[in-house]
Amino acid sequence: MLLPGVVAFPLRQIVKLGLIIIQAIFLLYFAFAAYDIRLHAIKTFGHVIHEFDPWFNYRAAEYLAQHGLTKFFRWYDYMSWYPIGRPIGTTIYPGMQMWAVGIFEVLKQVPTTKVPLPFIPPLRPLAKWARRNGWLFIPEALKSKLEIGPMSVNDICCMIPPWFGASASIFTGLLAYEISRSVNAGLMATGIMAIIPAHIMRSVGGKFDNEAVAMTAIVMTFWLWLLSVRTPKHWPIGVLTGLSYINMVAAWGGYIFVLNMIGVHALMLVAMGRFTSGVHRAYSLFFIVGTLGAIQIPVVGMQPLRSLEQMGPLLVFIGFQVLAFCDFQRHRREKMKDPMGTWEFVRFRIMMCCLMLVALAIVAALLYPTGYFGPLSSRIRGLFVKHTKTGNPLVDSVAEHQPANPRIYASHLGLPLDYVLLGGLVSIFQRNNGFYFMCLYGYIASHFSGKMSRLVLICGPIVSVACGIWCGFLLDMVIDPFLLLLGKKGYVAPTATAPPTSADEKSSGKAKQGKSQKGKDAKPTRRNERVAEVELEEWEEESRPGGAMQLKRFLKSSYQQLFPGSSLEDAKKLRQDADSKVLLVLLRCALAIAFVVYMLTMSEMSSAVPKYIEHCKSIGQQVASPTVMYAVQQRDGSLYIVRDYYDGYKWLEQNTATDARVMAWWDYGYQITGIANRTSIADGNTWNHEHIATLGRTLTSEVKRAHNVIRHLADYVLVWGRGQRDDLGKSPHLARIGNSVFPDHCGDDDPKCNKFGFYSNKVPTPMMEKSLLYKLVEHNNKEGVSVNEKLFKHVHTTKHGLMRIYEVQNVSQESKDWIADPKNRICDAPGSWYCVGQYPPALNKLIAKRRNFAQIEDFNKKGEKSAYTRLIEKEKGEL
Repeated sequence: MLLPGVVAFPLRQIVKLGLIIIQAIFLLYFAFAAYDIRLHAIKTFGHVIHEFDPWFNYRAAEYLAQHGLTKFFRWYDYMSWYPIGRPIGTTIYPGMQMWAVGIFEVLKQVPTTKVPLPFIPPLRPLAKWARRNGWLFIPEALKSKLEIGPMSVNDICCMIPPWFGASASIFTGLLAYEISRSVNAGLMATGIMAIIPAHIMRSVGGKFDNEAVAMTAIVMTFWLWLLSVRTPKHWPIGVLTGLSYINMVAAWGGYIFVLNMIGVHALMLVAMGRFTSGVHRAYSLFFIVGTLGAIQIPVVGMQPLRSLEQMGPLLVFIGFQVLAFCDFQRHRREKMKDPMGTWEFVRFRIMMCCLMLVALAIVAALLYPTGYFGPLSSRIRGLFVKHTKTGNPLVDSVAEHQPANPRIYASHLGLPLDYVLLGGLVSIFQRNNGFYFMCLYGYIASHFSGKMSRLVLICGPIVSVACGIWCGFLLDMVIDPFLLLLGKKGYVAPTATAPPTSADEKSSGKAKQGKSQKGKDAKPTRRNERVAEVELEEWEEESRPGGAMQLKRFLKSSYQQLFPGSSLEDAKKLRQDADSKVLLVLLRCALAIAFVVYMLTMSEMSSAVPKYIEHCKSIGQQVASPTVMYAVQQRDGSLYIVRDYYDGYKWLEQNTATDARVMAWWDYGYQITGIANRTSIADGNTWNHEHIATLGRTLTSEVKRAHNVIRHLADYVLVWGRGQRDDLGKSPHLARIGNSVFPDHCGDDDPKCNKFGFYSNKVPTPMMEKSLLYKLVEHNNKEGVSVNEKLFKHVHTTKHGLMRIYEVQNVSQESKDWIADPKNRICDAPGSWYCVGQYPPALNKLIAKRRNFAQIEDFNKKGEKSAYTRLIEKEKGEL
């Protein structure tokens, strides 16, 4: 130590306080960056909901706020999926709506209040300096008071993604800290997660989508799980893990990923000899609390106990009880002074595991014929097949369900992805339970995202964590030598001790060692084994016999014997000297200063980091368009807002009867009900394939044939045209989906409906040219193309021609009245809220032509597979 202790101690405390203040400032900055980078849409377009699904989510939130949770869960909506309707509360994940309405109700009780922020004024000079030097995400005016008060449901729904984006970033930092035990690593992971595009793409302001809330729930649940298995004493945190998991289940169907991640990690701990009473209790509490909560959510129900996708964690739970029973028997024998030998304990566990497997096989054999086990969904199945097609043309038509490509990783993960491996390498020296979880998470996330581009989202946290650990490692290496000079305690080589062989011997081992027995009273030992001199790690509670950890220690000791006995001691001494010898510490300080200078001046990182931050900001701006409107930059640099889609829906609201029914392709149903407040034929959910296929067949049929159907279902038909998202570009999917249920549409000889589309010279095929959709989009836009206005009267085209609306002529009032009559609905019980509507009798012949769609994974569903499904199976070599 260069300075005497009386000087070094207070100086070290001042330096540490300064570091804490700097870390706190950067934490605030990163949290604000996560919030600010997601506000581009709000600043440009105002509080407008985005995309398609968020409009449905917003409408559901409004309903929940107006009617309460009980009515919400019994909400049968006849304005969507007309004429059959849809049970909303039992078919969606309501967590997002519950958060929105919960915040809404809390803010209603809070009068408009300005909360003082005393730490803001001292930061103003720093913020001014940062803005002057080109730092992004610095507010123009740092307000010293935060205004809190009532907000509308719409505004809260728009603001939830930025709010939760910031909270997800903080929990990602906590996750990184739990794995690395480095505050700097946690801080850097927070900063990376705050702006990484993989996270931004689903959480910009206005994008009120499930993932915006679920991302926080994912990283929070993972952090609490790792915290609960840090040491055997942390197991009560398993309750909090279960509660956080319930929040995850309520928020997003991706809860299956979280459940299986924790289940596989728990199984990995067993395989690595890290099973303890603490791990058993933590996992059991998580599984029991989480499952009890999950089954309360109507859309989930009993799936955790029936779905094949969730059987793995259930089997791990059962296996844990068997292992815990084996340990209980071992400890009981020890208390009876008749301890089990190593091989006896091994045989006992093998026997119990075999009995468990036999019992499970018998139960499965009894339940399988009853249809108890549910099938794998097409989306889940698509994560495990090599091919891009699932056998469901509806799922295959969605772009985000297609495999990811290298460009997506480069764009949405970018620079941090380059340092993931280095973060993993430096974590090897830690090798706690969190390290193995990080490795598992990285592998599973990379595999699944490679199958479905949408799941690049789940790569965001693990890439942020791994890169944050590498950055934190470098920062720690820079800071540590200076703290050592000021008297910080450095590394001290541990001294080996012989631990007791069980938890009971820990408390009474010394007393037992002092006792001796006389010749004939002495009991011969069962085994003549010498316990290796080892130090228990934080995740261990005893040196368990007959397990994987004992085998690992044996192999490790055998490996160490290949080296001279003094080599390990020399390595430990060298590490200790590096933290205690003044000259070596000074050398480390000099190297740290040189490293910082190099990174700030000559390293390519000095330009790569600002460039990456600009890239993240540009991605945030690119994904900020609300779909129903977008901005165009004019020659003078100003922005012109194109509102065609939004204004078109508002035209419907203002110029049509309140009971008007609007037919449009499946994508637009959420916006028809959410913005126009009119009845739609179908929306963005995939729960009824046959109904969507009926819609697809109708829109891609010849005009007269389509009118014969539409007059019984709709008053208006809406199409998107002339823009990049026009209906003609996606129309081959409509025909293909229709043909999967109506084989007379394109025919079984053309399952992909290649006859419906465009030739290479953009000329429509005969089937396309005659279709209603083509006529409606190109009506009077292309020479020689018009629709028969005696059947479909053109009533509105938006300012820039992006949306066109047609009034259906000769609408069947008889069919409309028949559908509206409650007597014609099928209720599951007298007086029930669950009453399914029916197609009018005039469409009986059409409905009779439908063939129930059986996908590849529907092994327990009777019915003939579609020609499309058979074609995909053939392409996969499954026939």
